[in-house]
Order: sequence, then C-alpha cells, then structure tokens
Amino acid sequence: LRMPAPALLKRDWQKDHVYLVQFPRMGCIPTASPFALKLETWLRLCKIPYTNVSNEFTKMSEKGQIPFIELNGRHYADSVHIIDVLKHEFKKDPEALLNPLEKAQLIAFRALIEDGIFWAIPYNRSRNTKWIAGDKGFSGHFHGVKKILFEKIMVPKCIKNMKAKCHAQGIGRHNQLEVEKMTKDQFDSLEDFIGTKSFFFGEIPTTLDITAFGHIQQFLHTPMASDELKNHLEQKCPNLTKMVNRLKDEFWPDWDEACSKLSLATTMDGPEEAAAAAAESH
Repeated sequence: LRMPAPALLKRDWQKDHVYLVQFPRMGCIPTASPFALKLETWLRLCKIPYTNVSNEFTKMSEKGQIPFIELNGRHYADSVHIIDVLKHEFKKDPEALLNPLEKAQLIAFRALIEDGIFWAIPYNRSRNTKWIAGDKGFSGHFHGVKKILFEKIMVPKCIKNMKAKCHAQGIGRHNQLEVEKMTKDQFDSLEDFIGTKSFFFGEIPTTLDITAFGHIQQFLHTPMASDELKNHLEQKCPNLTKMVNRLKDEFWPDWDEACSKLSLATTMDGPEEAAAAAAESH
C-alpha cells in the first residue's frame, strides 16, 4: 500500500505554479544537490513559474529525497519523475524533436551521470568536510549556538550518512585515485559524445544537458578532496566544460547573487526575471 504523502508545505498555493523544495543556498553554488540544480535549471529552461521553498535542513520528500515539488496541491518526488510530470502538466518537452535513437542515448547517458558521476560527489564531500560548515557552505544560515550545533553535530552526522551510502553503493570501497580514474573516464565519455556540438544533440539544450550541468557544476564550484577532477574537466574536457558554462551564463544570470545572499526567496517565470533581479541588485 502507498503511504499518504506528507502534508503540503505551501498550503496557500497558486494554480499551475511549482513550489520547489530544496536545501537552502550555499556560499559557493546555488544548491549542493546536483538534482536540485538540474531541476531548478530545467524549470528556467522551460520558463515554468516556480517559487523556491527551503526544506529547513529537515523536510524531505515522501521518498526521503531532495528536491521535491508541490504542484496544484499534490506532492511529487524524484527529479526524473518530477520532470515527467512537468512535461505533461505544462505541455513542454525539450526532447520533443529527438528521434528514438537519440532518446535512447539520452536515457543511457543520464544513467551514466546520475548513477555514475554522481557518486564521486558524496565520496569527495565525505572526505573534505570543513567547508560545508564554512563560508562556502551553509554557515550563513546559522548563528550562535545553532551554528555550533550545526558544525559539531549535524555535519558529522551527514558525513557519516554519506560514507555509509557510498560504502553500500560500492564507490566507498575504492581509494581516491581509483575513484578519480573512474570519474575521469565518465567525463571523457561525455566529452566524446558532445564533440564540437553546442549541446549533446545539436544547437538546442535538452534534459540531458541540464542533467550534466547540475552535476558538472558541483565539481567546478564546490571543494573536493583534491583539484584533480576539476582540472581534468577544464583541461581534458573543454567542450563539456564550455557547454555547462554556457548554460550557466544563459539560465543563471543571478548565480552570484544566489550564492552571496544565501536566500531561497526566488520566484520567477524564467531567465528573464532572473536577469532583471540580478540587475536590480547592482
């Protein structure tokens, strides 16, 4: 039997407006979750109206995940499922023009990213932890005793949980060099696939590009156990790196503001509103 969905966080919701629930902002990247960064960027790509809602470090989806959304009084979890729901509800599909082979490639490379490359992120974060409670992390959200409790209790608990998940998945049983070698090979596969194209399937970004964006930016902007993977992306995967930075420039004109303000108070219809908000802040 399916368990009842959690109570809505946004009870005074507006029709056909997405409420995106995710972790609060970080000091070095809008969100520490590659799946949340993917989903928020996808909403901007498709110009779907949304409002960010903080999970206050405690509220998770019915499946125990972040991010999740609330739409028209219903709760939806898991970024892949959420995007399928949004495609149906808003009649917007970045993959509409792909042929069957390209759609199969999208699913295969999405798995490489979300079931492969992803695991190098918690692996590295569980080995380089101090920044998470510092200026590049979540320190701006806490003061006084709460800041101490976050640093001394919540962060170690989170790290312990990440290590346990990495060990259960298998990547946690490898050493740093082995993980970096596997991840570099996966980066190289994406580099070979994009080639000289602007995006994976040509001149128009799809959900695969947005998925890569959400993950690759974690390696480019958040501290890792070493700089090896960031350096590899910039030196050995120039086309992949250019692509994700092109998406950042187009859909995140408010990137620096999102990091510096450490606020989730973002409500917009698309990148135009983000650009306007960024311009007004200078």
